[in-house]
Amino acid sequence: AFVFAFSYAFSMFFDEIYDTRISTQIIAHRAGGVEAPENTVTGIEKAIELGAYGAEIDIQRTKDGYYIVNHDSSFSRLCNNKAKPEDLTLDEVKDLIIRDPNFPNMEEDVATFEEMLDASKDKIILFVELKGNTADEQMAENAVRIIKEKGMEKQCVLISLKYPLINYIETKYPEMDTAYLTFASFGNTQNLNCDYLGLEEEAATDNMFSVIHQSGKKVMVWTPNELRSQRKFLISQADYIITDQISMANETIKELNKRKDYEVILDWVFY
Repeated sequence: AFVFAFSYAFSMFFDEIYDTRISTQIIAHRAGGVEAPENTVTGIEKAIELGAYGAEIDIQRTKDGYYIVNHDSSFSRLCNNKAKPEDLTLDEVKDLIIRDPNFPNMEEDVATFEEMLDASKDKIILFVELKGNTADEQMAENAVRIIKEKGMEKQCVLISLKYPLINYIETKYPEMDTAYLTFASFGNTQNLNCDYLGLEEEAATDNMFSVIHQSGKKVMVWTPNELRSQRKFLISQADYIITDQISMANETIKELNKRKDYEVILDWVFY
């Protein structure tokens, strides 16, 4: 009778004991991940089509003070041009053609920050990484200004690997959401002046999630692209994962939502 009663009660409250709901949101890395040429308007459109919560892009400043989207320190990999963004004017950048090796039959323009904002507005949250040699206070000021001109303060998160830059934005513009990206976490990470903390996979632990959440911040994990890694963080307390593999993440979420009770327990034990 005791075993029966215990089993019945356990089954009745199973979903409260083991939270089976997948609440972790997907952020597409470099606009659309591997689903489209990276850091392009086409990538943003693909991320929207696939239902991603957000899209991450990288902005850099041109020689004449405009902001374009490119991840690397030069245009070598995508445009077969060794020039750096800060060495070219906007017109010169616009003469370049993106040929992503993953999409050899597609040609894309190098997008401006404004073009990416227009493609995202009211459709997806844009996580804007202040990138490269020109990632400074001037970039922060200009990025905030451009975002506000578009009326997208609540639709953008400014992110960077440079904590002083994030601290500058958060202090001067507390109305803007900010995220600090880190490869490792030591000390009182939760006390950093930002709204989100982006943890590299190796630094992302359940204990860190709890500590960061207790400080009122959200947690992003970057960049789980393997199936096992995606599964691990989708069933964790991470708020977001930044990934190149959006379709894989969508399929993984579907599978996780179909788990039997014993599969949920096994995941809890092994992950």
